[in-house]
Amino acid sequence: FVDSKRNSYWNMAAFHSGLTLFTGLINVAVIAGGGLFIAYKIINVGDLLTFMLYINNLIDPVKKLISFTEQFQNGMTGFDRFYEIMSIQPDIVDKPKAIGLKDVRGDIEFRNVAFKYNDTSTEVFKNINLKVKAGDYMALVGSSGVGKTTMCSLIPRFYEVTEGSITVDGIDVRDIKLRSLRKNIGIVQQDVYLFAGTVMDNIRYGRLDATEEEIIEAA
Repeated sequence: FVDSKRNSYWNMAAFHSGLTLFTGLINVAVIAGGGLFIAYKIINVGDLLTFMLYINNLIDPVKKLISFTEQFQNGMTGFDRFYEIMSIQPDIVDKPKAIGLKDVRGDIEFRNVAFKYNDTSTEVFKNINLKVKAGDYMALVGSSGVGKTTMCSLIPRFYEVTEGSITVDGIDVRDIKLRSLRKNIGIVQQDVYLFAGTVMDNIRYGRLDATEEEIIEAA
């Protein structure tokens, strides 16, 4: 990838530098030739300036066309990548008889949970038993890489547990519709990103039909 980008930028730099040099040489040639024609009274200064203006009017569209071609190629590459990503089938899907959450309290329980990534044989953690009652605050503390974020990511099913189960209000998260499960979970990232708009708009982004009172309560 790095070599490909390096070659791409090198070719772009060489092409644009060559185009700039070519444009400069044309102007120099026009000025030199025009100077001789003026000296021999073949043309006057006004004719030379007019011809140079014509040259610039011809070159500018060529530059814009080249820039458009470059942008078009970048756009097509981005679209191909976007289509490739959108065509990926998700690994985690709803069960045929998955249910939606109703009247959520927020009790969360880990029962003998173990997890490892698909491409590894080493477990990130195992035999995790944990109960978090609705309204409780809990902090997961540990050194970097021990699985704190991974543990939290198991609740909305960004990953599937390898062993054991995780329940919300006594219901296994694998038996809950993904849309319903994730709709009832609020995630605050370490690096907060704000969209263009007001703070209220950013809070409402998680649920667009939220009332002003609900937004104030959430804040």
